[in-house]
Amino acid sequence: MSEDRVLPSLAKSTDEYMAAVELSEDGYFEEAEKHARKSIEIKKNIEAIILLIDVLEKQSKDSVPYQKMLLEDYPTNPDAYRRMFLSNFDSNKDEALTYINKAINLLKKAVYYYDKSRLLFSMSRYVEALASVDLAIKMENRNPYYWNQRAESLMKLQRINDAKESCEVSLKIDQRDRNAIIILSRIYLNSGEKEKARDLLLKVESRDEEIKKMLEETIS
Repeated sequence: MSEDRVLPSLAKSTDEYMAAVELSEDGYFEEAEKHARKSIEIKKNIEAIILLIDVLEKQSKDSVPYQKMLLEDYPTNPDAYRRMFLSNFDSNKDEALTYINKAINLLKKAVYYYDKSRLLFSMSRYVEALASVDLAIKMENRNPYYWNQRAESLMKLQRINDAKESCEVSLKIDQRDRNAIIILSRIYLNSGEKEKARDLLLKVESRDEEIKKMLEETIS
């Protein structure tokens, strides 16, 4: 196929993929699915396949054929295994762990270690979860999600002061990070420091039921 025929196909496939991304981000999953399928029809690409799996699963539709396509066509791409990890996170944790380990073996990336930590935490393997998120932080130490994950693991290990320090680092990165505020406020509430907890919770602009309940605890 000549170059002048390949490039327009690639551009059209990319256009369809970008439309699918925007629709998915806005919550229009059925429309996103149509554009992702079209992108793959024009020119098969890993980004559209991964997105299609995501929007299918958000609609509780069967994504298995595209999971198979992903592994068959991109066996050396770590993002293929990360997508499989995400697809198996709730349904088959052992399988999910195998997939995220494969992704890490292909590419040692901070977000993969963070993903692995989340999974291990959900399996009550807190020491391993902490070790994994620590590796993520060594690679990328300005991400509040990683510090919050570290704090939650430390809480489970009863290392409260260390958990508090991790939350404080997270809040230095983003002083309005909701998860860090909740974890640190819970630490303060558990230690009877209600005023400190209240001062923190009042920084949260969008107060859902969880925040409201914790605020009530500060005055009870």
